[in-house]
Amino acid sequence: MSSRRFEFIVIILLVVLVCAGVYVGLRNLSYFNVVSVEVSVNGPVSEVRSDIERLVNPLKGMNILEIDAGSVKRSIQALDGVESAEVRKYYPDRIIVSVNYLDLDARAYCVDDEGVVSYFFIDGSSLLSASAKTWEGFDRLPIVELNPVYAQMVLKWGSDQGFASMVPLVEHLGRNSLITSIKYDNNNGSDFGRLVLSLPSLNAQLYVRELVSVQRLDEALAVIEDQSSTNGSSVIFDLYSNTLVKRT
Repeated sequence: MSSRRFEFIVIILLVVLVCAGVYVGLRNLSYFNVVSVEVSVNGPVSEVRSDIERLVNPLKGMNILEIDAGSVKRSIQALDGVESAEVRKYYPDRIIVSVNYLDLDARAYCVDDEGVVSYFFIDGSSLLSASAKTWEGFDRLPIVELNPVYAQMVLKWGSDQGFASMVPLVEHLGRNSLITSIKYDNNNGSDFGRLVLSLPSLNAQLYVRELVSVQRLDEALAVIEDQSSTNGSSVIFDLYSNTLVKRT
């Protein structure tokens, strides 16, 4: 081995040792300890969920050089309801996490004869099973109660035309503060089925018997509000495509 080649190898080894020493030194400096972990969420949720907090809270106080942003990102994306995530390190002591949740249409649930509650998400015309904890976290989504037999039928065989037509109505109705509950059932997949809206502040219930437009539905609710009374028994209205009927 020539002396020049030997000197080159020695220089390379010295550089590697110096870099390693610098890296080890930096990992032990409190200057690089994470002070701030900022988390933002995008989608039908209003708060950072506890499962996200469980993953990111331990990052505070760690040396930023020891944190594997890719590993944290994969852990977050593995959580139920998460579509994607970004984890960025800003030296010397700041981490920003952005979480994108699935863009779902609504939440659904059903209660069987034994009182067991099952939870679902509605994604387009699909019904997806969900855990109670994940379901509760999507608090910006409207809620519809399903008949348990019908819910199981949709899960097993897929949605019918009535179910697909119901979803945009539920999305719209979820923004109406007068409505406290929405129920949907369909014993015959060839028609719309029945959508039941509870309006306790108007002392009324509205049964949507046929598929109607959002505009027609709003018009019916305006008529019910105009005729509402805080006295007497609850009044039931039936809404058809061309008629609003008040039961006597």
